[in-house]
Amino acid sequence: MKFAQILLFLIVILPFAGINAQEMGKISGTVVSPSNAVMDRVTIMIIGTDKQSSTNNDGLFLITNIAPGEYTLEASATGFATWRKTIQVQASQTTIVDITLYETALELNEIVVKGEGLSKRNRTETVTTVSLKTIKELHLTSALDVLNQVPGVEIGAYNQGGVADAFMLRGFSGAGHEGQAAIEVDGVSLNEGEGNHDGYADMNLIIPLNISKVDVYKGPSSALFGRFGVAGTLAFETRKGGDYQDLSLKGGSFETVDAQIALGKPFEIGTKTLKTNFAAQMYRTAGYKENSGFLKGNLNGSVAYQLTDKTDIAFNLKAYSGIWDATGYIPTEQFNDRNRRNKQALNAENDGGAKNFASERIDVNHSFNDNLRLLVFGYSVQQNAQRYLKFFYEPGGQAENYVTRNLYGTGANLNGKSTIGAVDVNWITGFEYFSELTDFRNWDTNNRVRSGLVEDRGFELQSFSGFGQVEFDINPYFRPTIGLRYDAYDGHLEIRDPGNLNEKKPLNNLSHVSPKFGFRSTWFEGFDFKANVSNGFALPGGSIRYNRDANVDPSEVWQYEAGVEYDYKNLVKVNLTGFILETSKEVNETILGSGVFVNSGKTQRHGLELGIRAQPVRRLNFNGSFAYIRTEIKKNVDEALVGKELNNIPRTVTNLMLDYTLESGLGARVNYRNVGKYATGLENFFYYNGYSRTDATLFYNFAGTSSKKGQIFVEFNNMFNENYATYVFDNGGPSDGQSYSASAPRNFSIGVSYNF
Repeated sequence: MKFAQILLFLIVILPFAGINAQEMGKISGTVVSPSNAVMDRVTIMIIGTDKQSSTNNDGLFLITNIAPGEYTLEASATGFATWRKTIQVQASQTTIVDITLYETALELNEIVVKGEGLSKRNRTETVTTVSLKTIKELHLTSALDVLNQVPGVEIGAYNQGGVADAFMLRGFSGAGHEGQAAIEVDGVSLNEGEGNHDGYADMNLIIPLNISKVDVYKGPSSALFGRFGVAGTLAFETRKGGDYQDLSLKGGSFETVDAQIALGKPFEIGTKTLKTNFAAQMYRTAGYKENSGFLKGNLNGSVAYQLTDKTDIAFNLKAYSGIWDATGYIPTEQFNDRNRRNKQALNAENDGGAKNFASERIDVNHSFNDNLRLLVFGYSVQQNAQRYLKFFYEPGGQAENYVTRNLYGTGANLNGKSTIGAVDVNWITGFEYFSELTDFRNWDTNNRVRSGLVEDRGFELQSFSGFGQVEFDINPYFRPTIGLRYDAYDGHLEIRDPGNLNEKKPLNNLSHVSPKFGFRSTWFEGFDFKANVSNGFALPGGSIRYNRDANVDPSEVWQYEAGVEYDYKNLVKVNLTGFILETSKEVNETILGSGVFVNSGKTQRHGLELGIRAQPVRRLNFNGSFAYIRTEIKKNVDEALVGKELNNIPRTVTNLMLDYTLESGLGARVNYRNVGKYATGLENFFYYNGYSRTDATLFYNFAGTSSKKGQIFVEFNNMFNENYATYVFDNGGPSDGQSYSASAPRNFSIGVSYNF
């Protein structure tokens, strides 16, 4: 079946390879910063002619109708050194030029985590990039809020203080909380292998003002990422290099205060340059519900030094500490009672937790020449987390979970650009190894006083992965990409529970090969078609992975995706993507509580994602997205579940944003969000009807129409005081009702951002 689908895919795309182009030539490419963040509004011109262009929001540019010949191409932007290069334009061909602009007086090579050798122009996968400019303008207090800018993503906020929230991505409802999305920051995985949830990822570590960009990959489409990436991958990159001083201060309802600072400063040491970056955040709130206070502090720092003309070294440190209270989840009758919805759940007054997290990474980057670059890296993570929790509102039953985690990893990436005959080839290959040690303990408690140890377990997990991805720039109409990834795992579980003899259980021999194939085709100026087929996997969860007699394989995901992108003169950009994700070999328990597991499950997710950005008139910007998705359980040991929807996956998600700025710098922004109906449990006993929410911001830019210098702003959140829940789940049966995480009522904040 899979072979037939892939064969059909090839039959459809191959005819595009022979279409002829026009006689005149073109120049196209991408402009990025040293940290690989896309740069918009960069002027591109051909010296000595009237031919010029500027980059769009994705950093792309295109110059058409160029007579064959040799030209000097120039790229310029305020605060960056001018870039020039002599290029050759040939008849009926598009000359591809990828440009990196360096800030003035700072022209060192930068450490790039992954994928430098790959061209954004040739991407076949769906990737949404959120830039530093957008993040700064939205005054985010949490890195998770970046996802509100991504089509088809819905954040399921648990509102339990420092407990990481979930989000829905490509039909996986626990993404980020239960290991269905890979989350990285500067190449260091935030996903926990064991102890809490398999793949649990906490983004509280990330300082929003220190983010240079976020790439959101949809589905298992890239060979660069493997474990936990069935829903997709969030790749955060922090700011590196530069000369800047950014400050953001915000305060408002519920005694909320957020202060962030980000500094970048180069220092000349002889003939070399030392680049330094520092960021800090302090966030505090009393919360909008009883017993929901949260206090956290973050520190990020990095230094980079040019050892030689071709070799750089960089060290990156991140640290986070937080403490919080938690309100628990409330029943239906309390949620519907406006006077009681923001009170804590019964007997939840002692729920909460604390967490400390630190990560370190060292990179050595060597350029053999302009077309070949090697990155060697190593990293470590230290974490301890404590949580007191009561999942339901009945008296008693509190538990304390305590997790310590230590992770060590190393790897290397080789990025290159080659030519095979007349075909330009961009490629990347690499490997990574990590070892993760986790201790998990669980006590019965009463008002945070331990009454007995329930679980005491140690987990050791090692992983080796190797990957490669190649892009072939055959002609504008056929630019294929091939990728392959291999992942293998080893380790053991040590059971030290009270009353049990110490027992070690080895990990199953788990490994997986993930192929990727896609192509991109430019049909005419500004219009691209893309399609891909990709494979991903998810490890069996829980104790079953430590039973070698079970013969349970990783579950498998195939994604089939096709879409179009249209960019009209940087005024209107439209993205439309259709997708199907089919999972198989999902692990199911033959009889609930039997401890016997088999690879029997099968599900399907399919849908459409539409994104539109437009500037209908000067200084008026529109950004909108709509996603439609349906899910179905195709096969399960429990036959009663066959045909049911997957839980906590909204059928539709709509986002609309409109902003306008006067010449004086005064402006306004309105955001509208609608989340559609979804089932709250696998049995589909209950459905939540979704909600709508409207936010507005008034601001004044210190630099007139540009926000580059900073602004004063007032935010009005949930303007119409919508009574909605950010997360709803079944309590287990048709008569047990539902539990809710209530949203914040109408609230406001006021703040200032400034670039010194």
